[in-house]
Amino acid sequence: MSHESENPSILLMLLATNLSLPDLASIISFASLRRICNSMAHPSEKQMNRPSIAQIEAFYWTATLGSVQKAADRLCLSQPAMSLRLKEFEANVGMRMFERSGRSITPTLQAQAFLRNARAVLDSVDALSLTGATSVKGIVKVGFAEGFALTCLPQIIAQLHRRYPEVHPELTVATSASMEPALHDGRLDLAFLAEPREVGGFTYGDLGLQPTSWVAATSFAFEPPVTPHTLSKARVIGNQPGTIGYSQVVRWFATEGLHPAQLDICSSVAIQAKLIESGTGVGILPSRMIDDSVSAGRLQLITTTPAIQPVAILFVHRTDQLTPAARAVIQCVQQTLEETSYLL
Repeated sequence: MSHESENPSILLMLLATNLSLPDLASIISFASLRRICNSMAHPSEKQMNRPSIAQIEAFYWTATLGSVQKAADRLCLSQPAMSLRLKEFEANVGMRMFERSGRSITPTLQAQAFLRNARAVLDSVDALSLTGATSVKGIVKVGFAEGFALTCLPQIIAQLHRRYPEVHPELTVATSASMEPALHDGRLDLAFLAEPREVGGFTYGDLGLQPTSWVAATSFAFEPPVTPHTLSKARVIGNQPGTIGYSQVVRWFATEGLHPAQLDICSSVAIQAKLIESGTGVGILPSRMIDDSVSAGRLQLITTTPAIQPVAILFVHRTDQLTPAARAVIQCVQQTLEETSYLL
């Protein structure tokens, strides 16, 4: 845009046309609007507070995710803290950014116009933070639910090493149920778990839903619809009692008042997948974990009635003990999930 088009007299004429803010924004810059509005304001009103990076971040993620709670989880904040940042952001930019109705929140047209600039600001901040990433260092004892780790962990660790070379993870990969006691008694600093039990003094951040499905070797043939009655006599390979995988099997059969006649237990999700692939039995697994085997024609996803519900994946840490190194791990997990679309 040329400097001539930012002449105050031209801006005044544009403001007098009753064009909406997005229409004005397509003709002149927001910076120009701000300058002319400041020139028209009372001297005591001319100074507008600039939004902070934290407020811009709160605005961006709330608008992008469509939920204050999801944005709060993304930034490791409580919902009241996130709501306060949004309120301060709206006050500082001088306009309402969201339409609120009950628990739903929708970006206004003005907010949509702001989004691209907000993303550019955050990208610049990320670029600056990488130059100081070496200041974040230390050992993090972190646990990953096995099904989640089998798909995402190599990408997560590669990103962690690239962005934070002085952060060194000590990894535990197991079922969520077996890692919860270690998290609660301090043997783990941080864990990424499937539907953990909530305990006081810990923060639980939602990452998304992990799709799961009944799975079998391609040598198996099933006539649809596949129901609990269909699989009631099949050999089922399941996780240990107390795990989410075991609960999924039991709950699914219970919808028809049944229990699997042949249930083998395996403590490892990776070995469970190998047993199913060999034709030993059928089982419930994270769908994305077996993408390669399905593409290669070794495994098949079974469409069932009822369908298997996706599993919530959360990060968990003691509320008062999140170190910069642990926060770096959370950021790398979130970034990897955005890039891979592993979770719903």
